[in-house]
Amino acid sequence: MKDIILSGIQASGKGTQSRLLLEHFWDRMKYFETGGILRSLQSNENAIGNYLKDLTKNGLLVADEVVSGLWGVFMATLGENDWILWDWCLRRIGQTQQIIGKMREKKRDFVVVNFQITEDEVYKRLSWRKVCAKCGKSYSPLDGDLERCSFCCWELIRRNDDEDIDAIKSRISAFYEDTMPCIEWVRKEGLLVDIDAMKNPQEIFQELLHILGE
Repeated sequence: MKDIILSGIQASGKGTQSRLLLEHFWDRMKYFETGGILRSLQSNENAIGNYLKDLTKNGLLVADEVVSGLWGVFMATLGENDWILWDWCLRRIGQTQQIIGKMREKKRDFVVVNFQITEDEVYKRLSWRKVCAKCGKSYSPLDGDLERCSFCCWELIRRNDDEDIDAIKSRISAFYEDTMPCIEWVRKEGLLVDIDAMKNPQEIFQELLHILGE
């Protein structure tokens, strides 16, 4: 069994597949969701929360040191038999090389899965996407017409940055400028598997199980 890192442009389905994997491997996987952790920190009225709110408002990326620091804390919580599931859109070459290096130092057997969708599909999905008002879990049209979170039963709401076209354009631009070079670097390292994320969620889930050796 491998650790699995999910990457891809916003609204590509990483959150949906994370939920399916966690339901399947509920007693064997440790989940690190960068977006959820950052949203939780952003809700605080302090220097870190204000910093993250400002970045979100302007569609900018979080500094490498912040994500690397959070990753280090997460790694310290792992037991010998824990597998990692990370919903992570790769950010900048330096951060990517640093974190992949830590995985290799720990001798983790892992794969990075790249979810591929069209830019038109990004806008289509974001026009519907909702998040849980309590835990921050993200839901797309592929999850069905839900009103409440399937994890904690709180109301689903729209994210402010999903309703701001300029912020969406900035995030898409940042993906191509900053994340795509990281994805290509991971590909050259022989660690990347591409998935057509335009497919039905259950089809994608079965592909992931195959990649993981299930």
